[in-house]
Amino acid sequence: MSKPLLLHALSLNDRILEPNNLPLHGRVWGFAKKECTRDGFVGHCLTMLSELGMTAGGISLTNRDVVAFDAQGKGRTYTVVISLDDDSLASRYFYFIGIWRHMDVFGKASVLPDLTAESDVLQADFHYEAYFSDVALKRDACNKLISGDMFAQQLYEGKIFLFGNDRVKTDEPTGFVLAPMVDATGLPHEDVRHALYSLRNLMALRAQVLRVYQTVWGSEDEIGLYGEAMHLMRRARQEKVAVGDWDRLVCDNGETMFRLAELAAQRTRQQAEVRDLGILFESIVGELNATSISGISPLWSRMRLTFEHTRDLLDEHSEMLSRTGKQCEIILHMLHSRMLAQQQGLLASLVEGKSGAMD
Repeated sequence: MSKPLLLHALSLNDRILEPNNLPLHGRVWGFAKKECTRDGFVGHCLTMLSELGMTAGGISLTNRDVVAFDAQGKGRTYTVVISLDDDSLASRYFYFIGIWRHMDVFGKASVLPDLTAESDVLQADFHYEAYFSDVALKRDACNKLISGDMFAQQLYEGKIFLFGNDRVKTDEPTGFVLAPMVDATGLPHEDVRHALYSLRNLMALRAQVLRVYQTVWGSEDEIGLYGEAMHLMRRARQEKVAVGDWDRLVCDNGETMFRLAELAAQRTRQQAEVRDLGILFESIVGELNATSISGISPLWSRMRLTFEHTRDLLDEHSEMLSRTGKQCEIILHMLHSRMLAQQQGLLASLVEGKSGAMD
């Protein structure tokens, strides 16, 4: 595991990007660094803010990794935070842009600006919406803010309740509501920021695992290699093989085995990445001192499903590669055996021919 991934949010040097002035309402987008350059993301952010109808003066990301500023939109002031590189675990994989507003009274009286379905901006790998109340809330109040199946956890030994609908496969953002067990007059600002910061990391780590899942799911390499092995087997089992074809068969089988080894190494790296991301996920959950809420399915178990499905998928592909590798080894032994048998047949024919000539 590389050094940037060893620690999480408890370091006093971490540049935590989330605000802490309750009540809060925000939306965060994460964009994979593999899909976008630094300059491309900066340009995207400016275009995105323009499409959201937001204006701000004096924005500069030159030689800066993190920038926060106020922007005006629809008669309101919003806080915009853009991260090109920060101390979070997820910054290795994603750029972030977050838009937050402080509410005078908690509720959904004024929604955040959002992109239209026709928008031509870069598509985020994940995005979520978060409400953080300054007063205790009942589940019914959370249902009015976020729709769908509800999951929940208690954070910091019950000081904060976290509710979420955890949408993964829809275009709508995942929704979260955080609320103190009692009115938040005594809730430390550090807990507010750390809870939101941890939520961003958890969402991003899972999004990276989902990227691995989609890459493996969309790959037909294992099927292609297995098909090649079966084709080689049929060629090797032909009743008559021309003398000049033996070398071609051996070379084709060797090439298949080489590509098989390369793909197996790639899958091993992906398995290690998913394992490490899972360890990081669990370390964050541990920092939050989370417990379940009676009568509501736990949110962490729901979010862990992405890790479990990805591990299962990688295991399936690795097993297929293993079967194909064994098949190629069998083909290689068969080729050697048949080549020896053919050589013995040729030698026998030569011996018989010489014996006949002598007679």
